[in-house]
Order: sequence, then structure tokens, then C-alpha cells
Amino acid sequence: MKLKTALVILLSSSLLFFGYSLVRAEEEIVLTTTGKVEDERQNIKNDILEQKEKREVVQITRKVEREEKKEEIEKKKEEIKEERETFQETLKTEREERKTKIEEMKADFKAKREEFKTKIEAIKDERKKQLAQKIDDRMSTVNKNQTSRMMEALGKLTEHIGKLEEKVSQVKANGEDVSEVEGLITKAKTAISTALAAVETQVAKDYAFTITDEKNLGQSIKSSYEILSQDLKNAQTLLVKAKEAVVSAFKAFEKIRKISPTP
Repeated sequence: MKLKTALVILLSSSLLFFGYSLVRAEEEIVLTTTGKVEDERQNIKNDILEQKEKREVVQITRKVEREEKKEEIEKKKEEIKEERETFQETLKTEREERKTKIEEMKADFKAKREEFKTKIEAIKDERKKQLAQKIDDRMSTVNKNQTSRMMEALGKLTEHIGKLEEKVSQVKANGEDVSEVEGLITKAKTAISTALAAVETQVAKDYAFTITDEKNLGQSIKSSYEILSQDLKNAQTLLVKAKEAVVSAFKAFEKIRKISPTP
């Protein structure tokens, strides 16, 4: 009986010890698992924070780059504006320099015009007199109309080349090589300036023909008309060259646009 009781007590003690060991083991497993979960959660949080920081850095970098690009574009625009103003000032200065020469020409033409009026009044043949006056008026009208058209065309070319400069500045700000276009723009400006000088001089010209006697009146009229035609032709040639120079600059710019279109 004592032996049986001893065995029961021993068995109960073993079960209690084993049960306690199982509970401790489960607690350790739970703690270990919980720790791992917390570590994983923390790692995920860290990853999220890291990604957020990276996005913020990227956004800030892009913003800075946009601002820098914007500043560069504005700077280029300002440079183009200054260049256009300089070009206009150059044209104005050249015009002022020509003004003295043109005034001298006008004074000379005025003297010839007074002499022409005196000679025309001396013509006895009324029919020849009226015809000579009519032709003289016609030549003056032709010169005025043609030079007005040329001046208008040169004004438009100046505007076109100015607009092209603005477009080139935007493309240049994007890192494109526009050296060829810039060179052609400079040539176009020079061609416009040259043509403008010729046309302004042409405006001031007077083609009153020289009258020595009534017999050579026809030849005098013919000579004056040929001079007028040649002068207008020369001015027109310079205008065409200016136009071709502007077109060449635009074509070169279009090639850049095709290779690397602006955003």
C-alpha cells in the first residue's frame, strides 16, 4: 500500500513538472514569434520611411532642376531680348548715320528738281511737255510704291528673325546644339541690315531727267527710266538675299526640331 501511494505521488510530480515545462516552452515560442513579428513590422516601417524619404528627395531634386531650368530659360530669353534690342539699336544707329548722307542726296536732288521744272516749262511743244510731266510723276510713284513694299517686307523679316531667336533660346536651354542656327541668324541680320540701307537710300532718290533740248527729250527720259529700273532691281536683289537668309535659318532650326523635338 505504501509502495502504491509512493508511485502515485511520483507520477503526479512528474506530470506537474512536465506540464510546467510545456507551458514554459509555449511561452518562449510565443515570445520568440512575437519578437520576430515586431522586428518584421519595424523593418517594414523602416522600409516605408526610407522609400518616403527617397521620394521626397527625388521630388525636391526635380523641383530644384525645374527651377534651375526655368531660371536658365528666363536668362536665355533675357539674353535674346537684349540681342534683339541691340539689333534694333544697331539698325537705328546705322539709319542715323545714313540720314546725313540721305539729306545730302535730297539737297542735290532738290537742285536737279528745280532745274527740271525750269527746263520743262521751257518746252514749247505742249504735248511733249505734258508727256514729260506725266512720265516724271509716274517714275516717282513707281519708286515710292516699290520702296514702300520693300520696307514692309524687311519689317516682317526682322520680326520673323526675332521670333526665331526666341525659339532657338528655348531649344538651347534644353541642351541642344544650335550653333549652326545662331550663325545663320547672324547672317540673316546682316543681310536685312544691308537691304534696309539700300532701300532707305532708294526712297530718297529722285529721277528728274536732264533736259538739254526738245530733240533729246526722249533719250533723257529713257536713260532716267533705265537708271530707276536698275536701282530698284539692285534693291530687290538685296531684299531677296535677306529673305533667303531668313529662310535658311528657319530650315536649319526645323532640322533640329525633327531630330530632337522640344518638349
